[in-house]
Amino acid sequence: MSIEIYSYTTKQAVEDGVLVKIDSPIAKELGIKFPVYLTDTVYRRYVEVPADAKGLQDLEGRLFDLLSMFAFRAKQTNSGYLTYKFVCMLRQDATAQANESKSELSRYHKEITLKAVCTAQDIDDASPAIFIMLPSED
Repeated sequence: MSIEIYSYTTKQAVEDGVLVKIDSPIAKELGIKFPVYLTDTVYRRYVEVPADAKGLQDLEGRLFDLLSMFAFRAKQTNSGYLTYKFVCMLRQDATAQANESKSELSRYHKEITLKAVCTAQDIDDASPAIFIMLPSED
């Protein structure tokens, strides 16, 4: 009997569209020293600009909001795991998710809770990376 072990690398997850690698100078400007990956769900819902917000917001601004609140919270902890909140404008027809709560800015803005984990990039690359995801994602 033989046992086969499979590993799904970070590189494969990026190629498959499961993770989005953030190649923006914003991370470095905020003092984030490790590569940052967002789950596709986080990227599509909170970074991509909704059609009804084009002209009001841009992708870099939304990414700055998400990463700046992460960086602020990360400076308050020495753990490799944290949750944090930021405010984001969602599509007008967006269905509320468990990690979203009412914001006082407008009925289209929500307070979003995300989870960040700093860990090895994958089994073949032990260098640290930051993975930002929904609280329900692993």
